[in-house]
Amino acid sequence: MNTAFNTLKFKIAFLFSLLIAIAFAVNWQVAARTIHSEKIEDLEQVLNHLLIESRDEYLIVPPTPQSDLRFLHAIPHNVLILKDSEASHVRFRVAAAPYAPEDTEVSASVALSNGMFLSVISDHDKIDAAVARYGAKLAARYLVSLLLILSVGYLLLERYMKPLALLAERARGWKSGDSFELPLDNPPREIDELSRAFSTLVHRLETFRIKEKVLFKEMAHELKTPIALMRARLDVFEGSERISKEKIVSELGGDIERLMSELKNVLFFESTDFEDSSPFTIDEVLSEVIAKVDILTRRRHLAIRIEGQGFDLHAPRKLFVKLMTALIENALTYAKEGSTIIVALDPESRSIALTNEKGGEKYLFSSRIGQKMLDRIAREIGIEYRIEEDVERYRIRLFIR
Repeated sequence: MNTAFNTLKFKIAFLFSLLIAIAFAVNWQVAARTIHSEKIEDLEQVLNHLLIESRDEYLIVPPTPQSDLRFLHAIPHNVLILKDSEASHVRFRVAAAPYAPEDTEVSASVALSNGMFLSVISDHDKIDAAVARYGAKLAARYLVSLLLILSVGYLLLERYMKPLALLAERARGWKSGDSFELPLDNPPREIDELSRAFSTLVHRLETFRIKEKVLFKEMAHELKTPIALMRARLDVFEGSERISKEKIVSELGGDIERLMSELKNVLFFESTDFEDSSPFTIDEVLSEVIAKVDILTRRRHLAIRIEGQGFDLHAPRKLFVKLMTALIENALTYAKEGSTIIVALDPESRSIALTNEKGGEKYLFSSRIGQKMLDRIAREIGIEYRIEEDVERYRIRLFIR
């Protein structure tokens, strides 16, 4: 469901707002705790000052736990100090040890000359209320800041993601044969890269489509001849009663075999074989191909030996792998059983030579790749080839330009 909440723009804005809100919440919590701690420390200092002044100025006789300390609340100096501070519910006490405050209390203690300790205790009520008021103001400021940041961020996202919307609209409206050049007015780097990637993709799709069209045209052309021959032969057979059944079967069998051979040739390619050129090494291709034909090699007790040093290539890799697979399978099919197929590499002349001893069967070029298809591949990859043979050996040499 394509709603405003399901757009990339909303998701980016939501993510950033969530992160900023978390940062604000953490900062708000730290600020509130810090202010609370500072106010408690300030109150402790005020209470400590009050005790020292009371002891030195107003307590002529050191008090005891039984002494009435209510008069300390009425001393003008103490009244003024407590009024200006954040102390609440203040009480005094005398004990043999300093007072240990609870979690909700603040206290201070001073030693008396009689060995006792005078303590003053206050609650947190005013401090908590002050921190709550400060927290509410800070939260309101953070909320306003967050809304302002989101508004500015959304407007910036709207501006910087506009080229992406234009790119998507162009992609939806694109038709085969149209140019996909997208003039963007100073787009962000990522969107510019995406635009270039789309242009490259469209170019490749158009290339594949053209290649596929050519392949189907070649298929129709290659299959036309054997099918026409079969049709003509059937017309002859139909109009003649003197042709024997054996001759009909033999000639139609030859036509069908030729048709099958042509079918294998034209089905050898896929449109995806004609990818853009990329760098690779001949060693990695040979390793991949030899692993593929391992079963056929072992079945006929053959061996493949690579001689020479490998070199780098820059060609359509998938097509080159398919070519080497077909040529090596061809050599394995017609090689003398128990012999060794030699793959000679020459980095100086940038050539590859496949040599095998001939077996007893008549050497057909291949049931997988005919010479017409090899001519086609040679043009696509950028190679030249030469076939050499004598009574005992067959060799095909590839020269890579």
